[in-house]
Amino acid sequence: MANPASVLPSRQIRFFSSFAEQEAEDLIFYRERSVADKMQDVAELAIAYARSRGTDIDAQGPKRFTQRIQRARS
Repeated sequence: MANPASVLPSRQIRFFSSFAEQEAEDLIFYRERSVADKMQDVAELAIAYARSRGTDIDAQGPKRFTQRIQRARS
């Protein structure tokens, strides 16, 4: 069997006794990743979000849009 440290976290099944323990493991995992890996993850999430909304991510000019959310003034 493979060493647990060499197996990708997405391929592991882990059971935690509390949410705080899981959150601590997540923070350790992301702290150890390089900046390039983190940026790649963000780019993949942005592309997946755009595709789920039906946005043409390769479009240029007015075909591509930016969704804006306006906060209520208080």
